[in-house]
Amino acid sequence: MPERAERAGAEIVLAGVSKHYPKSIALDDVSLVVEPGEFMTFLGPSGSGKTTTLGLIAGFTDLTSGYIEIDGRRMDDVPVHQRGLGIVFQHYALFPHLTVLDNVLFPLRQRKVARAEADHLARAALDTAGLSGFEGRYPRELSGGQQQRVALARALVFEPQVLLLDEPLGALDKQLRERLQLELRRIHREVGRTFVFVTHDQEEALTLSDRIAVFNEGRIEQVGTAKELYERPASRFVAGFIGESTMIHHAQGGVTVVRPEHGLLLPDETAVGAGRPAVPVTVRQTIYLGSGWKYEIVLPDGSTGVVRSADALGWMSGENVPAVLSWDPALASAFDA
Repeated sequence: MPERAERAGAEIVLAGVSKHYPKSIALDDVSLVVEPGEFMTFLGPSGSGKTTTLGLIAGFTDLTSGYIEIDGRRMDDVPVHQRGLGIVFQHYALFPHLTVLDNVLFPLRQRKVARAEADHLARAALDTAGLSGFEGRYPRELSGGQQQRVALARALVFEPQVLLLDEPLGALDKQLRERLQLELRRIHREVGRTFVFVTHDQEEALTLSDRIAVFNEGRIEQVGTAKELYERPASRFVAGFIGESTMIHHAQGGVTVVRPEHGLLLPDETAVGAGRPAVPVTVRQTIYLGSGWKYEIVLPDGSTGVVRSADALGWMSGENVPAVLSWDPALASAFDA
């Protein structure tokens, strides 16, 4: 995990946490420790349990079983407003009739912070969010990205130990979203708080996080760094959900997962190196990406895969070209049926 000058965040402990409804199970026996000052991302498809988990930490939802601790304190009967958490939603929830400065001052006024100190803290939070000079503007005068940064400044202004972010960049266009991802990384390192971030966007999770918890059907499939999840997925679900891959199915029911950069396309089996597995494929599409080439392939069972190469394959021309896919077993992941 990256070192920071200060770790002012709190540890979060989830122990056997479940949330059951009369006709469904939203979360089932989830245990996890988020370390102080860590940027932890909850990643998964819709309905996987990631947002439910965030709601349980915040106190928006009651637990069915298990318990949650924040900074060593059990949260069993602690209401939302007493948990001391900063929260940022996808929809910014700014007060339209208040200026940027007054929006950020609002949590401090609720806490009856002295005027001079509140003003200092609010302006410092706006500076951290890159919004110095915007104090007198109203939300309607800001872009979507600027409004989201005001919401972030407001959530951080009272210096909470934990900041919860529920898909905060989901409503932004791709270019702005990527720019704010870098801003979030910078802010996290500056403030040293514990960030818990929810997203369904795998690229966003890989970009932002110290560690990622991958959710699926109400459970956590794997927790690890971006590198660990990508290079050593613990399940077929994680292998398929994190990044692109080619899944090679075996007659026995198992599957081998080969990442695009680890696959090698060859003209025929005579070019395959000794001890390396290979399967016949058809190259359906060749796409130039600027930084290299992407080949969409079709395997013998009709499934598709992807191979990336920094160089063009000189022997290949056109589409639906027969080829052989080979790979290094040490760089692949294998799973049973």
